[in-house]
Amino acid sequence: MMTRLSISNRQNIHIATCLLLFFLLGPPRSLAHDEWYRGLDLDSVLADSGLVLVGRVTDVSETKIGVGGKGESSLLQYKFEPVLVLKGVFSRESLLLTSEDLGTQQFTDAAPIEIGQLRLLMLGRSFAGYAMRREAVSFDQAIPRLGSPNDELIATVKILLAVNHDLDRAKKVALLLDGLRKQKGSAAIPLLVAVEHRALLAAQTPGAVESIAPHLSDASPAVREQAAKTLYSLLKADYLDQAKFHEAAARALAASIARPDPSFVPRVAAYEALGAAGPQAVEDAGVKAQLGLDPLSTFAEQGARLHTIGDLKMPGQSRAVLTLLNQLQLDAPAEIQYGAEWAAARLDPSNGLKEVTLRIKKKYDAELPVVTEIDLLGNLPSTEATPALVEVAKLPLNHDERLAFVSACKTVASAPLVPALATMLVPAQQDIWWTAVDALVKIDTDDAAKALQPHLVQETNLQRKIEIAEFLGRHGIRDGYPYAIEHMSEPYLREQAIAALVAIREPRAVGELRKILETSNDVAWNSAAVRALGVLGASDFVPQFLEMAQDSANPLGPSALIALGDLHEVKAVEIARAGFASRNPERLEASARASGKLLALPGVNADDLRDRLAALLADRGASQQARLMALNSPLALNDRRVDEALALAVRDAGLENSELLNKIEEQLCKRRVRLTLP
Repeated sequence: MMTRLSISNRQNIHIATCLLLFFLLGPPRSLAHDEWYRGLDLDSVLADSGLVLVGRVTDVSETKIGVGGKGESSLLQYKFEPVLVLKGVFSRESLLLTSEDLGTQQFTDAAPIEIGQLRLLMLGRSFAGYAMRREAVSFDQAIPRLGSPNDELIATVKILLAVNHDLDRAKKVALLLDGLRKQKGSAAIPLLVAVEHRALLAAQTPGAVESIAPHLSDASPAVREQAAKTLYSLLKADYLDQAKFHEAAARALAASIARPDPSFVPRVAAYEALGAAGPQAVEDAGVKAQLGLDPLSTFAEQGARLHTIGDLKMPGQSRAVLTLLNQLQLDAPAEIQYGAEWAAARLDPSNGLKEVTLRIKKKYDAELPVVTEIDLLGNLPSTEATPALVEVAKLPLNHDERLAFVSACKTVASAPLVPALATMLVPAQQDIWWTAVDALVKIDTDDAAKALQPHLVQETNLQRKIEIAEFLGRHGIRDGYPYAIEHMSEPYLREQAIAALVAIREPRAVGELRKILETSNDVAWNSAAVRALGVLGASDFVPQFLEMAQDSANPLGPSALIALGDLHEVKAVEIARAGFASRNPERLEASARASGKLLALPGVNADDLRDRLAALLADRGASQQARLMALNSPLALNDRRVDEALALAVRDAGLENSELLNKIEEQLCKRRVRLTLP
């Protein structure tokens, strides 16, 4: 039976009143302190470093330098004795580095490096030798101080170096989870962060929760916080919605919240993660026990818990939350207001949104900012948020509120918001301008195009100008034609310019492109013209393009092959087949790109090309651009054999931090591919 959740409306109202008094009195001061290793991320810096060593400081000297005849600056030089080389080779007795090499001047919190200290040095290459080449939130995170040659952080570094050495992302995750079963305390944080970087794989790796959960009860608040954040990332990345995984994570998070602790930060992180656990969490008694509306020690905790109640749509809480929101002061902390408004809107959309809309008007009349409420509306379903955003647009908003409004409109993307967005198109306020443009493009109606049309000339960024030109073209407005055809030869603008030409469908385009191809001696212009003629359906060029594509020495051959694919020319199938064996990366990319169009033609039966597209996507030795072409092939995305290729490609360590990996993971989510992992 439910305890705090199964209470009467009178009890709910009483609890809400007690909460209101608690908010008015304010929370006690948190006892938590900031630990230097909070959020410590060593994953990428260790991969990029040429030399990683533990060094003991044996000497510190200072040189005064006169500046401008009136000032003086200091250059410090540090002498390190190598104690342990973890990566790279260092064959001398000492390492001399200056404060400029270490970048100490960029840190306002830099504690002095003193003789006798042990420091972990992670150095990249500079024109003179070694230097620190990483961004860090603090000096101690940039150059960690170690307690002894046996400091646990050294063991963590060794694990991460082994992780970086492995070429299989799934094996990287297995190494990290194994490391988390061995490491404790602050040394576990870099491992937790590294798991978070590979959340999609970790979510399907057996034993992930069991490796992470023990760190939710660590003595360090920073470790507990990071463990909760890592579980949050895994829960969000679990596109298979694995019930046992979510249930185990929810139980561990609820136990962490219940842990007596003067620090509120880990509990806030745990509440946020719990909200991502989904319906499975609602059935757990331990979770229910932590989601009653009794007072907590801080506003941040209460706001996070209210947000989680809304995320999970906890039954029996609607009346109490609405009462709380109705009585909550207009100038209460933003986290409390957002949490209560979110819970109210999610538990009872009709009455909750009425209360939020009324609250916006009250706050505005009281000359209080309404950014919190506008942000909230942007995270609600379009049908619920649109009427409220239309009402908000009637208010004279300040800059921050206008930015929040256009951001919300971009997410909601509803046609009734077009008139309000049209008033936000002020180029002098570029952040608002660009977001409003993005919102109109996402809404994608004729009215949105008409609202944006007068402002095309005001856009100064060429990439975005041509994007707008394409959008207008899709709605029958050809104003952007000159920009598209004038810039299609520039490599970084070509794809966008050609897409704009296709959308605009200017009648004179084929004639102008024909003239370019006949008179220009420039390969870039001719290549762009061939591509554009293909997408515009200029079929009379097929014989000429076939001749170009068959000639492996012709620099226009790859463009001609892509154009033949756009023109649905069956004779190009054999050319594309041959292109998969080419050493020319442009021809390989063109073959992958054209194959998707050609294989979709009636009567074309070429399973070997389908196999080659899938194999190219999974090929670790191929260029990322060629693999991206294989992934973007319309046929590939509809061919079930590609599931296996995606499952292989997502394990490729060479793709980490790339656009291609993001697209691969996106397709895995859409196709709900179950991975087979160690």
